[in-house]
Amino acid sequence: MKIYDMDKKCYVEIAKVDNPISKVEQLSHALYCYENEIFDIIYDKAQPALKAHVESFGESFLKQDEMQFLYFTSGTTGTPTGVYKTKQNSKKQAWALIDTLPKDMKFNRIVTTVPFVHIYGVDIGGVVPSELDIDVWVKENFIPEELAREAEVEGTLVVTTPLFIKALNRIKKNTKFSGSYFLTSTAPLSPEDAKEFRESYDSSVMQLFASTETGIMAYKVDDETILRAYDCVEIGESDNMLNISSPFVAEKVLNDTIKKVKLPFQTEDIVEMLSEHEFKLLGRSSNLAKVAGKRISTIQIESIVESLDDVECALVKVRKDEKALRDEVLDIYIESSRVIKQKELKEALKKVFGSMHIVFKLHNDMIITKSSVGKKIGFKEKN
Repeated sequence: MKIYDMDKKCYVEIAKVDNPISKVEQLSHALYCYENEIFDIIYDKAQPALKAHVESFGESFLKQDEMQFLYFTSGTTGTPTGVYKTKQNSKKQAWALIDTLPKDMKFNRIVTTVPFVHIYGVDIGGVVPSELDIDVWVKENFIPEELAREAEVEGTLVVTTPLFIKALNRIKKNTKFSGSYFLTSTAPLSPEDAKEFRESYDSSVMQLFASTETGIMAYKVDDETILRAYDCVEIGESDNMLNISSPFVAEKVLNDTIKKVKLPFQTEDIVEMLSEHEFKLLGRSSNLAKVAGKRISTIQIESIVESLDDVECALVKVRKDEKALRDEVLDIYIESSRVIKQKELKEALKKVFGSMHIVFKLHNDMIITKSSVGKKIGFKEKN
């Protein structure tokens, strides 16, 4: 395989890079380490707090025999976790994913919009093309129109995020991507958005359900609502939360100390088990509200808010209201070009939940901040 630098319009070597900064450098260095079985620590060095946290351990402490990569989570929901992966974790995962791609399509290259500072970028955007021995095309910053042009090229596998799928829906290019296929990260993509993309561009999008600790767990295509576990992934549940056993799960994790991971690995994902290989994702344990004795996913609420005209993005937080003796209150932070009124949202919620009384507080004039793979990680007030 080769790396094509779309900005410089040339191929670059897979080589060791000291302090890789650009996407091309990050990918080149990660693949060099992968091919030569050299241990490397991968995280977003542009985050000062995360960089200081990683460096506080010392590289000699972090290096572990027989480990390929040490990924650090961003720490947006707590202290960053270090996650150790072997080469076999990544290699077996790549082939499990490849086996679920359409059998009637031959891919000649991968185009990726994501950076290579996390497991999604490296394992899916780097290791998969390495195992397929096809070129990977990289650009520092994509705009939707550029991605649309690349997707028109037959035999292209696009590794991207739900943000780009939604953006392509909005620009409504008069073209088709029927010879290409899209992969998106774990960040949610609504069935409505996936269906619109399929109908607009005659191309499918596979949504990967994964985490840094577990690797890929399951997938769904287009507007499907049921997640299917990969063949070698065993799924179960404990207190309605998903647990996983698979060859992709991290060998070790680092919090204050380095610990071996025991299987099955317990996630915080609330699920409805449908069979030994299928389940519905209801939400993270931290992203579920109890209303009238029922569990309501904040992701579902966010999708309803985002369906309103002029709303760019919404983030819902669950807050206990002990004084009012209620179940929970939803704080809804909205990024929009206009002020969203309480009455308008109540009517939208009523269409979905009927007469269920949902207590919420609106916060307009916000900017929703996102990670490099499109996950909503916080909010701030507009200036």
